[in-house]
Amino acid sequence: MSVVTYELQDHVGVITLNRPDVMNAFNPQMYREFNEVATRFREDEDAWVAVITAAGDKAFSAGVDVKALDGVFDGAGDGAVERIAAVFNIELEEEYFCDKPIIAAIRGYCIGEGLSLALGCDLRIAGESAMFALPEGKIGVPTINAAIHGARIMGPSNALELLLLAEQRDAQWAYRTGLVNLVVPDEKVLSTAMDWAGKIAALSPLANRITKEATVRSRYRSFDEAVAIGVQKRMAMVDGHDAKEGRRAFIEKRKPRFIGS
Repeated sequence: MSVVTYELQDHVGVITLNRPDVMNAFNPQMYREFNEVATRFREDEDAWVAVITAAGDKAFSAGVDVKALDGVFDGAGDGAVERIAAVFNIELEEEYFCDKPIIAAIRGYCIGEGLSLALGCDLRIAGESAMFALPEGKIGVPTINAAIHGARIMGPSNALELLLLAEQRDAQWAYRTGLVNLVVPDEKVLSTAMDWAGKIAALSPLANRITKEATVRSRYRSFDEAVAIGVQKRMAMVDGHDAKEGRRAFIEKRKPRFIGS
């Protein structure tokens, strides 16, 4: 049985974590399937935005399946670090996974690897009962990717509160610190995320991709370099279908029909 599913709905790729019996904890199969599905979304030209959600109402993800992790470590021998890193790795956590917008729809516990995954997204919508934590220090493991993304998104001080205390924080704390964009009733988390995704998908996907790249990668570039690259890409699309269609639709007072070119 697949533990991560993918469905395309009107240019929205819906990725669902599907191990509700263990609160969607990541084991080697789930890591592998998630990365396969995420790559499928990235390479799918008809997918313009993604929503990552989870089965069940208890957890977005409770983190790593520690029992599975322990099994990988046992008897690992030489080269263990490389083999473990290859198994326990989410591509979305990397510096820049792709230029398409990605939304996390979070209900229940969002812990450890689950929170690291959410931090790798661009927008995060949480339910009122959502709880967040980075408790890796409790099992003697340092937090790396979530520490980097967390400091970028919510500032070093707030990120360190999660990282160093290893305590849970609620949805309102997450909203105040900028960890999530919006808090809604639990039953409205997915519908709200899909509504946001629909609004994004109604815009030019090419324009959105260039905008996301300019926003995210501006952290690593000088202002002048970021502007020069952005202007170059914007000028390259001025004569394309979407830019022309956008102008015509505005003049004709109708909804544009974008195709991503």
